Amino acid sequence: MSATISEVLAGADLSDAELIALTEELADAPREPWSRRTSGPALINTPWAQAVTTGMENPLWEIVQRMPTEPRWYNENGPGDPNGHWALFLSEHARSRAAAAGLERTDLCVRYSWSIPSPGDIAWIREQLHGQDVVEIGAGGGYWAWQLTQAGIAVAAYDPYEPGSDNNFARHRLYHPVMTGDHTMAANHPDRALMLCWPSYCDPFAKQALHAYEGDTVIYIGEGEGGCCADDRFHRILRRDFEEIGESPDHVTYWGIHCSLTMWRRRGPKAIAPAVDGAS
Repeated sequence: MSATISEVLAGADLSDAELIALTEELADAPREPWSRRTSGPALINTPWAQAVTTGMENPLWEIVQRMPTEPRWYNENGPGDPNGHWALFLSEHARSRAAAAGLERTDLCVRYSWSIPSPGDIAWIREQLHGQDVVEIGAGGGYWAWQLTQAGIAVAAYDPYEPGSDNNFARHRLYHPVMTGDHTMAANHPDRALMLCWPSYCDPFAKQALHAYEGDTVIYIGEGEGGCCADDRFHRILRRDFEEIGESPDHVTYWGIHCSLTMWRRRGPKAIAPAVDGAS
């Protein structure tokens, strides 16, 4: 990698390629004696990785698939889930390099996306949409939009805020054009599938976007009711007005984060809904 150790420790803004190289180096580094896990990365040879479309770039996946894994909280079979805090088990020097470079889960979230798009996820969405395009509300830096666009799916992405140091959800840069717009933009694209990725439970925009949307398909990526994504009213309205038609079998989430990728179809013609604040 081109960055020196001193540059990493100084918090240099590494390129995607440099971050991938550093992850590969540190993931194979010796663990502290008290580390619970001693195995190296276990995702590289899974179907999720093999599903990648030739020519697609997905630096977050290149980083995540090199992380050591933990047994799944719900099922210990299979390769397990990547440990977003794997650097805690490294030596003090290696741990400092990882932290300064931004290789902890939260840093990766604000640089790329709060949910991991595996190659299998993108292939699954493309298959389920049957040529339908996507409108994404709350797109952040446009990372998921970039992945879908590379797979041939047109995405109209919106977010009220640009990435930057004062943005707690997207700090790095735009990976795909993201237009300035809030939940109301969902009403302008009834022909597209509405995608919501990891909407904050502190903000009602997911519920508001669902209320504004006139189309028939919703792609939801995040935790369920009572979790860290969207408010409970959103989840109730989603279950009331839409039927789940599938869940990506190849979705990868960080250990301890109960994220899933699901697709929903409207049960019938859109009803005249109550005011958003009173929706239940």
